[in-house]
Formats: sequence, structure tokens, C-alpha cells
Amino acid sequence: MTPSPNRVRATRLFVGGLVGWNAALVIAAVVGALLAGATGLFSGLVGAALALAYYAIGQGVQMQYADAPPRTIRAASIASYVVRASLLGLLLWASISCPGIMAALDARGLFAGIVSGVLGWLVGLVVAFRRLRVPTFDEGASSRDDRSREGC
Repeated sequence: MTPSPNRVRATRLFVGGLVGWNAALVIAAVVGALLAGATGLFSGLVGAALALAYYAIGQGVQMQYADAPPRTIRAASIASYVVRASLLGLLLWASISCPGIMAALDARGLFAGIVSGVLGWLVGLVVAFRRLRVPTFDEGASSRDDRSREGC
């Protein structure tokens, strides 16, 4: 079965985000290792993984509901956001209530991993979005050809 154009576009955005995130993962690992050695490397990878989980869940919901009516997409997106924000809050609570979690991580490496993961995902998403062809906004090839001939 051939996927719908909406699902194909959502999948291309997901892949674009993954490509950008993978490039940022290398940066996160290098920066983390430079900041605090092996602990920084591990912390940078954990931070980048957090960013990946957050964005991949959101984009996954968009892929799943790509062909749904707008109200359903909105409800699924809001529910996804609430779940992702709650999970991040739960992680924050766990890190505060169990100091051993943060003791195993370097805060600078974790920060570098989160920031580079987020920026990598967003840059990959923007690059992929710029390459998408959205029929609502793109004119057909025939109308482009007709317009260019009018001036001759």
C-alpha cells in the first residue's frame, strides 16, 4: 500500500530531523569529552538522547495522524506535548530527589548535548521542510510554463 502524500511529507521531516540530530550528536560527544572527559562524553550523549526522544515522539505523532482531520491532529499534538513535558518534569523531579543521578553526569556536558541535539534536530527539520513540495503553495509545472510564454 502506498503511503499518502501527507504521511510521506511527515516522514521526510522526521528523517530530516534525524539527520540533523545525528550530525549534532557528533558535536555533543566531542564537546562533552572536551569539557569533562568520559563523564562529559556520556553526559553529552544523554543530553542529545533526551532531545531526540522529545522531538521523535512529537514527530512520530504527526506521522501517525498525518491524514486525520485538523481537530484530531490538534488534539493528538496537544496530548503528545503534555506527555513529553510531563516526562521531562518527571526526569527533573528524579534528578532533584535522587542526587546520585546528577552526580553521575556532568552538567556542562549534559547542557551541550541537549542544546546541540535540539539545534541539530531543528536545523535538519528546516532543511527538510525547505525541500518539501507542498501542493497548496506550489504552482503546477503547466501554469509556470504558460506564464513564461505569455511574455514572448
